[in-house]
Amino acid sequence: MEHIEEHKYKWYAFGCKDATYLMGKKEYVPLSFSEKALLIFHKLTCKYCRRFAAQIQKIKAFFRTSAQESSLTLSAQKKQSLNQLITEITKK
Repeated sequence: MEHIEEHKYKWYAFGCKDATYLMGKKEYVPLSFSEKALLIFHKLTCKYCRRFAAQIQKIKAFFRTSAQESSLTLSAQKKQSLNQLITEITKK
């Protein structure tokens, strides 16, 4: 994962781009109190960011349930063919 740099947010210049950045950031690291407050306030005033946050939650729930329901394993033949393909690509 690439390094997430700290932003210095100003409450009056906090927009949708900053909000979506923080929504993604909070999936990997905890947000500071000021970041949480800015995000909550922005989502109270922006219906598009509320919708985006709901979509993120639905996507996470979908992948969580699909990973639990199905066995995500490859057969030995598929593993071997993928390994061969990887070695061919890395030799180039």
